[in-house]
Amino acid sequence: SFLLLDNKTMSLNKSTNYHTYPNTETLDQYSSMDELEAHKIERKLLIIIYKNNLLEKNSLTNIQKQTDLDKINIINNLYNLKLLKLIKESNNKYFLTKKGRKKIKIVFTGGVYDIIHPGHIYTLKKSKQQGDFLIVSIARDERVKKNKGRTAINSERKRKTLVSSIKYVDHAVLGSKGEIFKIVKKIKPDIITIGYDQTHKLKKLRELVKKYELKIRIMKLDSPIPHVKSSYLIKNNVHKNKN
Repeated sequence: SFLLLDNKTMSLNKSTNYHTYPNTETLDQYSSMDELEAHKIERKLLIIIYKNNLLEKNSLTNIQKQTDLDKINIINNLYNLKLLKLIKESNNKYFLTKKGRKKIKIVFTGGVYDIIHPGHIYTLKKSKQQGDFLIVSIARDERVKKNKGRTAINSERKRKTLVSSIKYVDHAVLGSKGEIFKIVKKIKPDIITIGYDQTHKLKKLRELVKKYELKIRIMKLDSPIPHVKSSYLIKNNVHKNKN
C-alpha cells in the first residue's frame, strides 16, 4: 500500500541537490499510517503527473504548483511512487508508468459548447463523477460549420476557455482537425461519455474502439432537461430578434 512519509524521513542535501532516501527499516515504521489519507495523496499526485505529461510540463516545480504539500513532502511521496513503480523519473522530470496510469480513471467527452446551458453543466458533472480526471474536447470551428451548417457564435478558443472555467472540467483541449478519433487514440481514456441526444455516435464510437483495440467504456448519459439545447436557444433567440 501507499506510504505517506513526513519531512523527517527524508532530507534534501542543499549543497549537492541530491536526495537522501530512507532505508527499508525507516519505511516499515510508517506501514501503519492512515491508508485512506495516503491513497488520497497518491491519487492526487498521479493525476497531477498525468496532466503534466499531457501538457509536457513534467518538472518538480510544476507538480509543486498544483498541490499544497511542501517541497520535501512532495519529494518524499514521489520517491515512494517510484518504489511502487507507479511513476518514473528521467532528467528531473516525472512520468506515469503503465502501472501508474491504471491507478487513475480518465473520462473523456466532447461537444461544441457554443452557448453553455444547464444541460451542459449536468452532463459535465455526471461525466466527472465517472472517474478521477475529466477531459473535454472542444469541436473545431470548421467541424461545427460542417456538421451544424452554421458558424459557431464563439470561436473555438473562446469556447475552450469557457469550458475550462467550469469546475467539473479538469482539462479542455481543441478537437482534432482531421480524423475525429485521433485525440482519443492519444489520450486513451477509460470512459467516453456522450449526451442523451448523441445516440447516433454510440455505434460509431464502439466500432472505432474495437478497430483500434482500445479498452474504453462508452457511456450514454441521461438529462433531466432534454429540451434545453444550444441549437434551440440560438434558433429561438434569432426568431425573437426578427420579431
